[in-house]
Amino acid sequence: MIEDCEENRVGLLSAHEEIVWREFQRGKSTSEIAEDSGEEKWSPAYVSRVLNRAREKIAKTLRDHANSHRLDIESLLDYKGLLIGFDYQANAQVYIVFTEKFGIIVWYRHDSYAGKLCPECPKEPECRETLDAIMQEYDITLRPDEEALPMTLQSVAIFNKLAAKEVPRYKRKTEPGEQN
Repeated sequence: MIEDCEENRVGLLSAHEEIVWREFQRGKSTSEIAEDSGEEKWSPAYVSRVLNRAREKIAKTLRDHANSHRLDIESLLDYKGLLIGFDYQANAQVYIVFTEKFGIIVWYRHDSYAGKLCPECPKEPECRETLDAIMQEYDITLRPDEEALPMTLQSVAIFNKLAAKEVPRYKRKTEPGEQN
């Protein structure tokens, strides 16, 4: 059974959009999300429409943030809630990602914070919480060698894994004996 969210923390998605987005990011197809809707009795077509609305809202918000930061957009992966851009003024790649916990996160690829490296950086706890939320929401795991990296390099690994992550496809349910 799909759990209803306590509240929509960021206000971007409706309650149904938030549920469908979360379950889709956990690897469920639209048919599986519909099957798990319990008393709601959602159809796969309804789930597909809700997912498309969520994707459109997230994509628009990611583009708006990129524009407000005056970034050149390199790619927008709306199924993954990720925009990759480049800031020519800062000479840095920028990742903008949607999370349920924090809303939109803008992460500049960087080597240090005011010359301070991890773990001496005063922002380390905040960065760790942010990266942990992204990994949890998008079901990303790091290899042991990646876990040993400073967070500045871990972040690159995390965003690369998110960009490369397979997403479930819209697939129709097959009847017993029918081939996919």
